[in-house]
Amino acid sequence: MQIILILLILIVLGTFIYTFYEFRFNLRPQKNPDKPLVDTNLKIIKKYLRTSDGLRISSWYIPVKNPKAVIILIHGYKKIDEDKIRLLPHAEYLNSAGYSVILIDLRSFGKSEGNKTSLGIQEWKDVEAAYDYAKSLPENKNKKIGFYGKSMGGVTAIITRALTGKGDFIIALTPYASFGGLFNFQLKQKGYYIPIFLPLLHLAGLFEFGFGFERYAPINLIKKIKAPVFIAGAKYDDMVPKIDAKRLFNKANGPKEFWEAPTDHDEIFRHNPEEFKKKILAFLSRYA
Repeated sequence: MQIILILLILIVLGTFIYTFYEFRFNLRPQKNPDKPLVDTNLKIIKKYLRTSDGLRISSWYIPVKNPKAVIILIHGYKKIDEDKIRLLPHAEYLNSAGYSVILIDLRSFGKSEGNKTSLGIQEWKDVEAAYDYAKSLPENKNKKIGFYGKSMGGVTAIITRALTGKGDFIIALTPYASFGGLFNFQLKQKGYYIPIFLPLLHLAGLFEFGFGFERYAPINLIKKIKAPVFIAGAKYDDMVPKIDAKRLFNKANGPKEFWEAPTDHDEIFRHNPEEFKKKILAFLSRYA
């Protein structure tokens, strides 16, 4: 009996250690240095921006003459090969509709500096640098500048506006509401959910993000935002809790709009691009 008990303790301890290190490992994206060049007709102005904490962030500025507004596009999180290029289809239709856009590689992704992601907790500084750059350009004088992000990008947009007051409107696609809720959901999706794992993941979060990191959770910050907000959820979301988008919408101040797409997390744009674009452009025409 004693041997069995020791074996059980070792199995549980080993699982804990594995979960802890997998969490840390997954915060370090893998870049693809051999990624092919982008095939687009957009006229891209490439520039490195400097954040308030000293990192160089890669950006693409794609202006139009006399823009209706400027939109900063913020990509989400994937372990391998995630960067601003994934949002080029969004940049193309926005540019065609008369909006200047800026795409950025968040820290540790693409061509930007950094060695790990923090799920939005530090990335707001990257978005702030893009906002300040857009604001400094003469052609954008008196133009509204807003944020448009997917998943972690939408979360980062919310955090940026709440902490800095910068950003005239927000579009957040499939955002998560809290880090604890995201960890819980991801454990269930991986198929080895045990409630006692959550304290371990929270402890890993303390090591990686610092004490009090949950204060950056969008659900705690969105009520501070007094700017138009568009939030989109995915009915069959398989990456973040599908209820989170509606929870954030309910906490947001007006004016606000909500849409739930009948898709999974990654197909919200590709499933029905015309319907998607119609809703986004209608929101922008009202508030941007």
